Amino acid sequence: MSLPVLDLSIYILGGAQEQRRFSRDLLSSFQAHGFVKLINHGFDREYIDELMDWNQRFFKLAPSTKASISNQKGVNPQRGYSGVGGESFKHFDLDGTGEKFVDVKEHFDQGPCNDASFPNQWPPETASNDLIGFRAFMESYFDIAITLSHQLLSILEIALNVAPGSLTSRCSLNHNELRLNHYPATTIEEIRGGHVRRTGAHTDYGVLTLLFQDRSGGLEVQDRSVPAPEVKFMPVAADDPYELVVNVADTLQRWTNGIVPAGLHQVTIPGSRRDEVRGKLRDRFSVAYFMKSNREESVGSLPEFVSEKRPAKYEHVSAIEYHKRRHAVLYA
Repeated sequence: MSLPVLDLSIYILGGAQEQRRFSRDLLSSFQAHGFVKLINHGFDREYIDELMDWNQRFFKLAPSTKASISNQKGVNPQRGYSGVGGESFKHFDLDGTGEKFVDVKEHFDQGPCNDASFPNQWPPETASNDLIGFRAFMESYFDIAITLSHQLLSILEIALNVAPGSLTSRCSLNHNELRLNHYPATTIEEIRGGHVRRTGAHTDYGVLTLLFQDRSGGLEVQDRSVPAPEVKFMPVAADDPYELVVNVADTLQRWTNGIVPAGLHQVTIPGSRRDEVRGKLRDRFSVAYFMKSNREESVGSLPEFVSEKRPAKYEHVSAIEYHKRRHAVLYA
């Protein structure tokens, strides 16, 4: 089984009929998998190559330089650098052991450039560290992704048959986050040993997540054809780094009262090597853009998706409070 691949240019260039069909296909993929792949999404290959190049250049910085902008662990939105083991997704205890696994990844997080509540931390840019232009590029990508994420959410409004702005207006302040991920080289033996993972099974907090990944592989999404309570995963092909992977996150699930469920996913041994018991796994790089709602916006079930037959499933709590609750578990 593979994820559907949709051509966004069909919506952008199409008439009303083509746009309606695309919106239905997008919703269908989200409901079936929690994920979709997009092509012709507006980012050209040279731009994506540059994005991934900046990603690698950041993680080549000296450990002391990265540590100088360390994220302060806690319930607030992450800003700056987090080293290996900074996150542990114990809250999705799929094997029932209750054990805490180490996520073998490091990451850099940024928010909006004008965020006074949770300001960004930036590394020094010098000729010697090969990082001149890093901040300018990352802020540029952040802003471009705002437009795309709002476009996708507005397309979902069409498919869900709700008024324009019903969802997008709740994200108007663009309290989004951008993350550069680096999964250092490891071994299959380490991962199969049971205490180390690249990223444990989880759902994202926000509304939608936009992801570019290299060709290393390892991303897996829940196979929803398997009946509960059993949970199985299927690998996501990573042979085309120019495809944009998009997934539903918790807030959209909550707003739609479960009609559009969040995509459970993890990063582990690549699908092509699932049967191997030993061997090296190369470095993996990805860039995730998390579209989030306004911080004081409720992430409870919206009235448009609540009825007598489908009562509200989710309490009204602010987005920032929900974020802090999830973070409290993440860093427990």
